[in-house]
Amino acid sequence: MRGLTRRQFLAASAAVAAPPPSRTRVGLVHSAHKRLPRPVPVDHPLDYDLVRDMVWKAIEYGRPRAGSLAAKIRPGSWVVIKPNIVFLRPQGGYRSGDITDFRVTKAVLEYVARNSRAARVTVAEGGTYRSVRDPEESLVVRQNGVRVDASSFDWGTDEFPGFGGSLGGMLAGFSERFPGKKFDYIDLSYDAVRDASGAFRRVEVPRSPNGTGAFGARPDYYVTNTILNCDFLINVPVMKIHRQCGITVCMKNYVGTAPRQAYAAPDTFHNVNLHSQHEVEDRIDGFIADLTAFHPADYSVVDAIRGLQHAEHNNRRPDQMIRGNMVFAGEDIVATDALASLLMGFNPWDMDFLHMGVQREMGAMDFGRIEIVGDEPDRLRQRWGKPRDWYGRCNREWLVASEPDRDLAGWARYTTPVDTLHFARWTGSAMPTGKTLGAAVRVRAEGHRKAVLWMGAVGAVSASLNGETVLQQESRSRHRIGQFRQPVELRPGENLLQFRLTALTEEPQLSALLAGSRNDGDTVEGIRYSA
Repeated sequence: MRGLTRRQFLAASAAVAAPPPSRTRVGLVHSAHKRLPRPVPVDHPLDYDLVRDMVWKAIEYGRPRAGSLAAKIRPGSWVVIKPNIVFLRPQGGYRSGDITDFRVTKAVLEYVARNSRAARVTVAEGGTYRSVRDPEESLVVRQNGVRVDASSFDWGTDEFPGFGGSLGGMLAGFSERFPGKKFDYIDLSYDAVRDASGAFRRVEVPRSPNGTGAFGARPDYYVTNTILNCDFLINVPVMKIHRQCGITVCMKNYVGTAPRQAYAAPDTFHNVNLHSQHEVEDRIDGFIADLTAFHPADYSVVDAIRGLQHAEHNNRRPDQMIRGNMVFAGEDIVATDALASLLMGFNPWDMDFLHMGVQREMGAMDFGRIEIVGDEPDRLRQRWGKPRDWYGRCNREWLVASEPDRDLAGWARYTTPVDTLHFARWTGSAMPTGKTLGAAVRVRAEGHRKAVLWMGAVGAVSASLNGETVLQQESRSRHRIGQFRQPVELRPGENLLQFRLTALTEEPQLSALLAGSRNDGDTVEGIRYSA
C-alpha cells in the first residue's frame, strides 16, 4: 500500500474485512419516542439532554456494519464533523431552522469524545461570512461592534435552549473535559488545496469502483485539504427545502465543502463560480454528487428538529419554519437523504442527486434495501411547502425515431443526462423545420393511477397514451418543464406514452413528467419509466 494516504489505507483495510452486503440501517427517533428517558411531544422546545438522548438513540438504532459508530472509528483517527452553518445572525438569509442545531452538533461531538478512541475531532464548515482573519470587508459579521465568524459568534441561550455561547467555547470545553483528544475548528472556505506555487489547484472527481466519473459540467473542482485527508467524516446537516434540487440534507451539505475563497466572485463570498462552472442546464444535482464523491460521509446524523419549507433560507414568510423534533442517523448517505425526502412529503425518486449517488455506488435509495429502526416514517411524514418552481425527475429513458411512422420495434433507445430531450443532440445536427420526429416511453404502474402529464416542448406536439390522443400543443418559445399539463389515467402494468413532434425551429425539444394527482410536481407514486 505504498503511496496511499492514511485515509485510503484505513478504507482499504476496512474493505478487506467487510461482511456481505445487507440492508442498510437508518435510525429514526422522534422526541415522543417511547424508549427515550423523557419522551415529549412535537411542540416541545427540547433541551440539550433531550436532544442528546435523541441523537444517541438514533446512532444506536442506525448502527453501521462495524456494529457501532464508535467501533467504526479506528483508534488514532482524525474525525471531522461537518454541520451546516451557512449564515449567522443577523445576516438577511438567516432564520431559525436555517442551520444545524448546535445541540445536535454538540451531542455528536460528545458521543465521539466519550465513546471513540479518535485522536483529533474537528468541526469544519465554510459559510457565507468571512473569517476574522480575512482582510476583505464584504460579508463580514459583527457582534457588539466586534468582528466574529462561525467559531467566535455568541449564540446566547435562546436560539438553542441548553446550548449557550460560541462554537469555539464549546470546543474549548471539550478540550478541558477530554484532555487526551484534540478539538478544533477549520473554516473550509479558506482550506483549498493548492499547488507548489500556492495557487488553488483543481482536483478531478475520483471514479467510483464501477467507473462512474463526474456529473458536473466540468470534472475538476477546488476542494479542501480537510475533506480529502481526514480519516473519518461525520455529516451533520439540517433538513430543509432547497429551491433548485428539492431538499438540502446530507449530500447538498457538501456545497459547504467547496472553498469560497476559490469560488467566490470579486467583492462577494458566495460560491458563485461553483454554480457557473459546474451546473448542467441550471441543475446543481451533478456537482452535489461530485463534491460528495471526494469523501462520501462515513456516517450521517440529520437534524430534523427544525427546518425551513418553501426555500432554503429566510423568505420572510411567517410559516416557513417547521418543527419536526426528529433526528435520524446512518452510514448510508443516499439512504438518509431518501428518508429525508420521504419525511418532507416528496417522492424520493424525484431527487436526481440520489440517482447519481446510486450510480456511484454510494448507497441505496430503494426502501426495499433500507431498514428504518425506531419510529415509523409514515406516521411522521408531513407535506412541506415545496419550492415555487419545483418539479420532479422527468423521464430520461426514451425511444426516439426520425421516421415516427416506422414500427416501434425499430426505434432507437436514447438516455438523456438531464430532463430535456434535445433532438439535435441525439442526431448530432440541427433539425430542418418541418421535420417530424417521434419519441416514446413505457410507463409501468403498480395499479390504476390518476396522474397529470407535464409536457414541455419546442415544436408542434401530439401526445398519446395507450393509443389515445391526450394532448396537442405547439410552442416556439423557450422550453419549460410542465408548460402544458393534462390529467391522464394509467392502467395497471405497462402503458405507452408516445409523442409526435414537428420541428418549428432548428432545436426541437421535449420533456415529459407524470405528476401525481395533487399536481405539485412530484412524480406519481408507484410508476417507473423505461424505453
